[in-house]
Amino acid sequence: MNNTTGRFGLADHAAITHPATAAWSRESAVAFVIDAVESTGAATRNDFDIDRIVSTAHELADDWDLQMLTPDTFWRIAAGCIRY
Repeated sequence: MNNTTGRFGLADHAAITHPATAAWSRESAVAFVIDAVESTGAATRNDFDIDRIVSTAHELADDWDLQMLTPDTFWRIAAGCIRY
């Protein structure tokens, strides 16, 4: 992962589309997860159980702002939610 393009390999998309002053919600968390998993170009949202990633990450973070998770934690959750 290239940390110079953003926390999850995104080109700071979450910061642009969701300023720090805005309230995070389930919908914004879903958009963040979709952006993250599609950011490398190697996979699409259809390759992952997005709702499960969001629910698991939300439970762990105790917040809808999933950017607070470390990249390693986020990707471990996502890896466990790949659809086969």
